[in-house]
Amino acid sequence: MPSVAQAVLQSWSIPPVATFALLLTALTYLRGAWLLRRAGYPYLPAWRIASFALGLFALWFALASPLDTFSPFVLTAHMLQHMMLMMVAPPLILLGEPLIPIVRGMPRFAAREFAGPILNWRIAERIALTLTNPVVALVLMGSVMFAWHVPGPYELAVRSSAWHQLEHAFFFFTSIIFWWPIVQPWPSRAQWPRWAMVPYLMIADLENTALSAILVFSDKILYPSYAAGPSLFGFTPREDQAAAGAIMWVVGSLAFLVPAILIAIECLSRRRAEVRVSLAMRPREFAEDASSHPRAKKQFANRLNSSAFEAASFVTLFVMTAAAFVVLSSHASDDDDQVLRLSRQEGPFAISVYGPAGKLVSGPATLGVLVQDRTSRAVLPDSEVHCILRDTAGKDLPVTVAAPPGDENKLLFAADLDLDTPGARIVDITVQNANRNVIVSMPLEVVAATESGFALRWSYVVIVALVVLLCSAYFWRHRTSKPAGLPAPVA
Repeated sequence: MPSVAQAVLQSWSIPPVATFALLLTALTYLRGAWLLRRAGYPYLPAWRIASFALGLFALWFALASPLDTFSPFVLTAHMLQHMMLMMVAPPLILLGEPLIPIVRGMPRFAAREFAGPILNWRIAERIALTLTNPVVALVLMGSVMFAWHVPGPYELAVRSSAWHQLEHAFFFFTSIIFWWPIVQPWPSRAQWPRWAMVPYLMIADLENTALSAILVFSDKILYPSYAAGPSLFGFTPREDQAAAGAIMWVVGSLAFLVPAILIAIECLSRRRAEVRVSLAMRPREFAEDASSHPRAKKQFANRLNSSAFEAASFVTLFVMTAAAFVVLSSHASDDDDQVLRLSRQEGPFAISVYGPAGKLVSGPATLGVLVQDRTSRAVLPDSEVHCILRDTAGKDLPVTVAAPPGDENKLLFAADLDLDTPGARIVDITVQNANRNVIVSMPLEVVAATESGFALRWSYVVIVALVVLLCSAYFWRHRTSKPAGLPAPVA
């Protein structure tokens, strides 16, 4: 059996849908950057491309690393995950100036019929200008950060994988909006003078400091899930909460104050004017000349670029991508939905059992068992765990199931039970370690699975909604004589 440190390092929970989406985004961006440079517009230096790739990796690391695996057990890991989603990945992604390369990297039909018109749509432009206004961005990020750290929503995110993913989406996208006025990626224009970003960052640091101080100096445990759960890695729940607040305080302050200092130095050096003038000229030059570059014309002349072929290619790629999302979403893990069902001290051990909340539905079910030393609270990954499933009515013979280390969390022993029929059950959990043996019993109530016919997944809803949106945009643009709402793309 691996040691505790090895088990932690091996506890990865790679999300298939998010991984596929990030890889697709990276490939689209790299293709667009390559096409731009090949066309003679090297406005993307290598460091910007590297920054975008590093930002996507930081986002993936926050969602797939042991930080995500242990976020329901350790508040410090959950807070580090939030810092990656809010303070690290968004500014790195925006430094890569992703807008034009991603549009350029799309299939020609998608860029011409959807991405370009939507980006040039006046309503979309007004919405973008409103969201990226520094006042709106500052209030939006602060509100989301405080709202999700209220005990009620936070507990909901800890106990439900769907709410946990929604929390991550809120943190990431509001952080993109917050960092937009600071990074100001091309071809966007600044709404405020550059020096105003210094107080903008200082106010954000005050918001972060206030929230982190609540975690550090609170006399009670704010989140019951961490108070009731086992203490891992030698932390008590109170120490874990204080450490999470300290990490939020230090990392957040560095993320806000370092850019503020750099911007102040930039403004005082008076070299900003030349840079801003050159940046202001780039979008119009690109928009006017990208399609007329001699090398680009030669490449386009040698390519089969009829509208029918482009549309067929786009539909084929869209169907293949949608099918991949459906398949991957069906294999997504629901380990975040497990809650603490039993916590008991028996003999020399402290045993915690995790499983689905409420009554179990007939069918396969997985229970996670954590074994710790009763005195030191040290995790004992070298234990042997078995689960014996008994029928309280005595109709069926007991079934013994071995519990090896879990696929994701290697500190938990995962027992896969087959609850074939409804009724009351008892699970006897046997733990053996160094010639010490204990048995802990836990009652289960199994209910019949409801016959819902066709299981509607969120991926189906998203794909159908996206198809309706794209078709509406296409027919709206082509059925009107003067498409004032969705004009032709400029790039």
